[in-house]
Amino acid sequence: MDIDESLRPFDDEKDVVQNVYDKMSSSNLNATKDDAFYKYFYNLLDTSTNFCTFKHVRLIKSIDEDWISAIEEALPSLHHVIMNPRKFIEEDREVVNIAMARNITTESLKHLTQHSDLIDKYDMEDGTVIPNRILNVFKEESLNIYENRFVCTLIAELQHFVNKRYNVIFENTKDELGAFFEMESRVDNYTETVDYKLSVKVKDKQSDSENEKDNNDIFSRLITIHRQVNGLASTEFISEMRGYAPVKHPIVKTNAIKKNMYYKACQKLWNFIYSYNKVGYTVNLVKKEPIITGAFEKDIYDSFIWNYAMIHNQIEDVKALDINKPERKKEVNTRYIRQMLEYIVRESGIPDATLKKIIINELDTIQSKRKREEAELARALKKKK
Repeated sequence: MDIDESLRPFDDEKDVVQNVYDKMSSSNLNATKDDAFYKYFYNLLDTSTNFCTFKHVRLIKSIDEDWISAIEEALPSLHHVIMNPRKFIEEDREVVNIAMARNITTESLKHLTQHSDLIDKYDMEDGTVIPNRILNVFKEESLNIYENRFVCTLIAELQHFVNKRYNVIFENTKDELGAFFEMESRVDNYTETVDYKLSVKVKDKQSDSENEKDNNDIFSRLITIHRQVNGLASTEFISEMRGYAPVKHPIVKTNAIKKNMYYKACQKLWNFIYSYNKVGYTVNLVKKEPIITGAFEKDIYDSFIWNYAMIHNQIEDVKALDINKPERKKEVNTRYIRQMLEYIVRESGIPDATLKKIIINELDTIQSKRKREEAELARALKKKK
């Protein structure tokens, strides 16, 4: 079958399918080349009214490597600061009822000596002091520092940045890919009228790993980035930090952000994302309607003949067909001419302007020749009279 090789999505698929196609074509050719019914029915098909549609939609994608590289460079640092977050001791001071006091420290006692109004009873003999209320000091580790809120906000921005591009490149165009073929035909074989309709749709279930081979590396890198960024966004640290207020652009350069190599790398990525004003990818759906070549047309007709013979073979008390009928001539109509011109335009490789001149000149030559022949025939007939 003469199909543009660039339309074939994957070499491995072409190899196995092409292999079985070649075997079937060869077998069919050997079996039918001298068969009288095959020749009879093929002539009927070739001179009948046939409508064929063949379309193929292919996805061509490319990715700007700059943003891929920028994220790859920062990911190790992001991973480090998320796995090793900075903490500080958060202290909460509150005067509470003595029954609710959990942590009495020297600071609590010092506060009590300065606030005698909190004392209910004081024993002069043994020095026992019984307060009604006392200062309670709560100390605990907290993640609520600027650097951590910066990293959490960066992850949210990065996740949106990556997922938006990933979804367009890999997900949103899947349903539109594949090939579509449709044929409608009516054949009058003198004793029957055969209506035939065939519709085939091959939907491409594109996966993340099935991309144009020339760009496999960058697509694999994007897949890895997508997985790692979403993995970091689901860590326990990010879950805890989502309760704190996000930071805003521009970033405040704290000592840690200015001096720590990991935070410096994170800030570099933040600035890159905020300054990146390009889409970062192209996704084009290339829709082609390959020409129905002579070899392809023969395959289509062979399929029709096979299906007719298959059905005919299942009918009981079938009437014998008389194939000794005169061969029909193929009508040269507008559709046939257009198809031939389309084939010439696609296959010749001649520039359009040059091809147009050649066709017009040849048409003028043929028309002039026909007029001369008609004039000579008229003169010859006139002489005989």
